[in-house]
Amino acid sequence: MKNLRKLVLVPLAFSLVLPTTGVFATESNDVHVKVAEVEAPKLELTQEKKEDLYNQYVKIVADVAAQYPESGIFIEPLDTFKDEYFMSPEDYRAFAVNLATSSIVVAPETPSDVITPLSTGIKTKYATITFGGNSRSIAVTGTFTIDHFLGRMGFTAIKSLTSKSADSRGTWRQSGYNEKIYDAGETMNVSVGGTYTENGVSKPDNFELNFYCSGNGEIS
Repeated sequence: MKNLRKLVLVPLAFSLVLPTTGVFATESNDVHVKVAEVEAPKLELTQEKKEDLYNQYVKIVADVAAQYPESGIFIEPLDTFKDEYFMSPEDYRAFAVNLATSSIVVAPETPSDVITPLSTGIKTKYATITFGGNSRSIAVTGTFTIDHFLGRMGFTAIKSLTSKSADSRGTWRQSGYNEKIYDAGETMNVSVGGTYTENGVSKPDNFELNFYCSGNGEIS
């Protein structure tokens, strides 16, 4: 395990929507909570108004965290809030509930170019966070070494793995990852941990995805 604190697994669906957080998502998760995306009306924001709204948001997020204790959601400090994060308390509660009940799934990818033995291959796959009928993408990029053994090409190691939000509406901060090789080097299973933040509300999450190496060295 590389710097990964064990988090309660939540079905990543990076199709998001399982009513709980804390289970590794697989590529087959497709449960969806149909809640309209919150679009905040424009507010006249003085510093006093921001502080008043933020204090209400703190109570809202605390209430939602108590309602969904496995979600682990929390609110970011006021000084990190951009103006566009501010909305009515009712809309903020709806957003917080959506995020608390989100999940992550991994999108299918096409194979990479063929890689020759003893070389390094790079492949990016995407996980999708789904909540309230909305979706946000997380790009996961792995750098692998492969070699020829047992009559076929296969993974020998993972050199690095990074993940980041592929959507400007939120951020994903990776906290670590763990990898395992299966099927004589054909499958590289990776569990990724991190925190997704949007509108000043953060939720720690974990998800799993698999990279595959074909017999002739294609990574998918």
